[in-house]
Amino acid sequence: ITCPGVLLKDKEELYLSVSVLGQYKKTQCVPAVFPLFFQEKLVFEKAFADIVDPGDLVDLLELDTAVLELIQLVPPVGKILATYEENTRDFLFPDPKLTCGHHGLDREILMKRSSSFTGIAPKLRFSTSSLITESLLSSGRSHIQ
Repeated sequence: ITCPGVLLKDKEELYLSVSVLGQYKKTQCVPAVFPLFFQEKLVFEKAFADIVDPGDLVDLLELDTAVLELIQLVPPVGKILATYEENTRDFLFPDPKLTCGHHGLDREILMKRSSSFTGIAPKLRFSTSSLITESLLSSGRSHIQ
């Protein structure tokens, strides 16, 4: 996460929280000095037992919201410095760009800064990759693939 020219007045560490598909994960904490480097992989897995048609999966992903928050460990509960929200379909499968490369690799987004955060909006550079597989599910009467 970059934010040129911004110095944080509080010196407590920061982390990035991510909520996707009803699951919450957070990174390790890093010092409160930009640029912030989170060299981690956050893995989210979800089984959709009632989905047979890929179009239904797309609809579900469009209804879900991916939420990213940059949080500083300021007592008593922490302070949200910036957020980013997007429907999960667009977050995992961004529109094709005119640049070379694979979908989801080396993306950049501007986070929305909170009212307590002074300076420009933080820019988050990250990548996503998704794997969708079919599985055999056992129903009461038969196996459906």
